[in-house]
Amino acid sequence: MSIHPEASLGFARAAGAYERGRPDYPPVAVGWLASRLGLGPGRLVVDLGAGTGKLTRQLVPFGARVIALEPVPEMAAELARAVAGAEVLAASASATTLASGSVDAATAGQSFHWFADQPSLREIHRILRPGGRLGLVWNRRDARSQLWREVAELTAPLRRGAPDHSTGEWRRELGQSGLFLPLESRAFAHQQAATPDQLVDRILSLSYVAAAGAEVQARLQGQLLSLAEEYRTGAGQTIALPYECEVFACRAC
Repeated sequence: MSIHPEASLGFARAAGAYERGRPDYPPVAVGWLASRLGLGPGRLVVDLGAGTGKLTRQLVPFGARVIALEPVPEMAAELARAVAGAEVLAASASATTLASGSVDAATAGQSFHWFADQPSLREIHRILRPGGRLGLVWNRRDARSQLWREVAELTAPLRRGAPDHSTGEWRRELGQSGLFLPLESRAFAHQQAATPDQLVDRILSLSYVAAAGAEVQARLQGQLLSLAEEYRTGAGQTIALPYECEVFACRAC
């Protein structure tokens, strides 16, 4: 399986933090996606780069058969523990091992930018039935939030130029493939009520933070806990972490 080295190392280290700290997706956003993908009984959907199953678990109630593909063993183990009703397959988007034309829809939650390349797009197109659908979801940290701006200042020195959804490179690759029709999209406001420890886990689950050394992580953890105290409204209160959930859907040509 082909997987970006930072994703392989970082997400292997941070699987537990990812499950504890990452938010879910707004039900209205997942509902919009499920409608566009035609999910329901008798359908098969493959969740690509499923991680710990944050999107997978929200697809299961629509009644389709759900297969979650996750190439990092530690993430797949968390997924298997957390999500009942989904099959977990150790495979990547560029080598799914699934039969041609066997899938009604494919999804990617918080992951498509890691494998938005032509080999993976050809593989996704291969496994989709004629007219099959592709759905993409990202919870994006709300750039208007002062808290998120301060967190970005703390983590910026650790970034190494790994794929990032905000660059839009994934969109260019999708368009250049010629395999999919133009995207439909919607955006939904979302908010996570997080404890200080969940804020720490949220940031430690970032691939480039998880790939950093133990001393760097320990220092960052202290900084985040101090920051969390500034944004709690009182003892025992959670912190409001604002997001914009972006959802995209398109049909295979």
